[in-house]
Amino acid sequence: MNNLKKIFLVVALSITSFSFSQTSEQPVEYASATISASYCLVLDNSSEIKEFYAADASALNWTSEADAIKKCGFYTNNLVTYQADYANGKILVHIHTDRTYESENIVWWNEYLQSICK
Repeated sequence: MNNLKKIFLVVALSITSFSFSQTSEQPVEYASATISASYCLVLDNSSEIKEFYAADASALNWTSEADAIKKCGFYTNNLVTYQADYANGKILVHIHTDRTYESENIVWWNEYLQSICK
């Protein structure tokens, strides 16, 4: 019985280490977007909707990294996440395309983003 426990433990550890070695994260590629001082985000509509966007944050007038994080939190919701990249002067945006009832196109997303910035 004791040997059976040892064999099970070795098999479990082997499977766990194998699964962790297979899950290497791919670097995120950010599409282009623009953002106004009132946090109105406009996605580049020359292509299909992407999951990640980056925009120049110079119009946002952040005074500190803490200020940037706080302000991004005000605009984050279930469909879109704003993340401050204060060190690089950018705002990173995650569009949660998987959280809409139907697959929506870039036009719909731009209209939605305009509706939440007012």
